[in-house]
Amino acid sequence: MSNLDYYFWEMTIEKYGRLKLPTGLLKLLHENERQRFFATHGFGNHIMLWTETAFRKKLDFLNSLNRNVIENKRYRNALLRNMAFVECDSQNRLVIPKPLMEYYKIEKDAVLVFDNGQIEIWNALEFNTEFNIPPNELNILNEKICNTHETNSFENF
Repeated sequence: MSNLDYYFWEMTIEKYGRLKLPTGLLKLLHENERQRFFATHGFGNHIMLWTETAFRKKLDFLNSLNRNVIENKRYRNALLRNMAFVECDSQNRLVIPKPLMEYYKIEKDAVLVFDNGQIEIWNALEFNTEFNIPPNELNILNEKICNTHETNSFENF
């Protein structure tokens, strides 16, 4: 992995809902993590694509939660609803389950975001609408986050 650990690709969904994983993305993944994935709901308006190792860690966390707590049960069930194991074909294409594609309205144009080992799949229009922040709003957001981070950093000492 690089020092950046964040990458972005605009993609076109192929016929029959196939998504060809970019070569650049595959190079970021360990060799034994490039063919098999788990697709789930994301934490936002996107599909989450997990490597097997990342998904096992997430499952370990989910299994550690007390299932008698309704909030934990809702979180677990919502995340795993429509979850599917997907494998790449010989051309590094995979088919995302139709229920997930329909739920997030991903039909033709998609955005893949690789963020520190996790892969998000977005409807391109939704992604660009959500994150096309005007410069003045980005400045305000930057100031707010940086000030909060500085305050929290000092509180930790």
